[in-house]
Amino acid sequence: MKDPRSICERRAAQRDGELRRARRIERAVSWSRLAAILLLAVLAWLSIQEKLLPLFVAAIPALLFVALVVLHERVVRRVTRLERSRTFYRQSLARLDGDWRQGGDAGSRVAAGHAGHLYAEDLDLFGPDSLFQMLSRSRTRGGDELLAAWLLAPATPEIVRRRQEAVKELAPRIGFRERLAVRGVAARSELDPAALADWAKRSTSGDLPGGARGRALVRTLLALAAAVNVLTLTGWLLWGWGPSPFLAAAVLEILWSLSVRRRLTAAVAGVARASRDLNLLAVLLELVERERFESPLLVELAPELGNEDGTTAATSASRLRRLVDLLDSMRNALFVPFGLLLLWTPQVAYAIDSWRRRYGDRAGPWLRAVAEIEALASLASHAFERPGDIFPTVVAPSGDHRAVLVGTSLGHPLLPEPVCVPNDIVLATDSADAEAGQTPQALIVSGSNMSGKSTLLRTVGTNVALALAGAPVRARSLRLTPLAIGSSIQLHDSLAEGQSRFYAEITKLKSVLDLTAAPMPVLFLFDEILHGTNSHDRKAGAEALIRGLLDRGAIGLVTTHDLALAGIADDTASSRLRNVHFQDRLEDGRIHFDYRLREGTVTRSNALDLMRQVGLDV
Repeated sequence: MKDPRSICERRAAQRDGELRRARRIERAVSWSRLAAILLLAVLAWLSIQEKLLPLFVAAIPALLFVALVVLHERVVRRVTRLERSRTFYRQSLARLDGDWRQGGDAGSRVAAGHAGHLYAEDLDLFGPDSLFQMLSRSRTRGGDELLAAWLLAPATPEIVRRRQEAVKELAPRIGFRERLAVRGVAARSELDPAALADWAKRSTSGDLPGGARGRALVRTLLALAAAVNVLTLTGWLLWGWGPSPFLAAAVLEILWSLSVRRRLTAAVAGVARASRDLNLLAVLLELVERERFESPLLVELAPELGNEDGTTAATSASRLRRLVDLLDSMRNALFVPFGLLLLWTPQVAYAIDSWRRRYGDRAGPWLRAVAEIEALASLASHAFERPGDIFPTVVAPSGDHRAVLVGTSLGHPLLPEPVCVPNDIVLATDSADAEAGQTPQALIVSGSNMSGKSTLLRTVGTNVALALAGAPVRARSLRLTPLAIGSSIQLHDSLAEGQSRFYAEITKLKSVLDLTAAPMPVLFLFDEILHGTNSHDRKAGAEALIRGLLDRGAIGLVTTHDLALAGIADDTASSRLRNVHFQDRLEDGRIHFDYRLREGTVTRSNALDLMRQVGLDV
């Protein structure tokens, strides 16, 4: 794959040039419209007041003005697309520089829906500076929600493999991903997939007059009534019929309209919001339908976008959008008299009802297909921008509760690459290596303050979440089985709920232990375990908890700066638990860290040194 920075810089420069030209054209068209209006006024005055020119001459600038209005609208749409394209590449360049906050607040929006998740907060999955904020490029809520769901629930090896193939195919297709990001009227839609699908499927048979069987007859009568209105009005104005036929028909129609007004309103309730969502959905569907894919997962999405009558999803969604545009025509005061004459609202309401009966059940699959494309495109953009990241190998467990995690040069994906220090992690349970005493089932990570213990936990957990979502990871290599992550890293006491920090921690530890009752093996990540109690109780409680997790086939890491806790590994078979540590050194009164993981237990503490460094007299 070519260098992503050079590609984005070249395309951003191209869009800048195209945008400057488009803006010059837009200004020229705007001035031309003004000139056409002025010319129209002059010619009309010369024709009507001065009688110097025939009146039809004034039609020339009038037609020119109409043409310029249409052209101006197209040019403005092109300017908008180019502005979004330029932003797309500038945001990619910002991400390459380690700044992914320019892409909006997707991470914060999603965070609210996953408060209390077992590891989302601990691993900084959501929020303004989160992994999700770095990954998401979706324009719809459905795409964001699906991507979040992938990060929160480990997939099977087969599903991971299929997602990886799709991501690999989409990663070099930067033009397709650009079109997904910029096409359509709305830059982003808060499209609620469940609400839109429910609206599309909701039956209006009880709302519209005529019921399920009489709809066709009512639509025919409405069309005839509109024709009668036009005929009687024409007869009154041109043929001398008088007002009686027209007024008689109008009175009957007004009475009928008043009697069914509430039912018509209920039948079209929510359609305006649905239309705003469908404007973007139709564009995205059309882009997906035009693309030719090869990976199995993307190829299998094609049937989801078809209909039994042979029409495409984009065509169907666009048809509903046009119907809603027709319905909104009644908001134009100039059109209202014509709309009343043609019984516009009831006729469009029945047309919308017909669309729902024909395509309503297909809205759900359309939304799921678009959401999956957007989620895969987000991962593909991440893969494109991180060519050094690798796709892990996810293998199926070969026995009950068998768990494997073998990572070489694992680094945290949110850290800038120049300052990210990678480490190797090897964990396994029920393996030949473990039985031979070579591969531990868990690690006790000791080290002084700020040495990198918590970052190591987040590095392992974040890369596992990425791997089991189908995304590339920051590592030289990674092989793992599906793992259910259970963590206790960020804990907060709650005055409102009457919870101490210690009680919040043991409650969370119990939740992690409960995970082991499920078939999927557990990866536990505990930071400064039980440090809210005395050293004796901490050692006894931590040892019992860790032994219980290991006996149930879990693997994991536990950090501590309490050297007494590191002694647990000495009391446990070396094949199951091993001590590793981070260290620091003091030079010229300043503490330096190298963040390298080493075998054994840490031998010094830096708490007093840190206190002196910030100016405390100790």
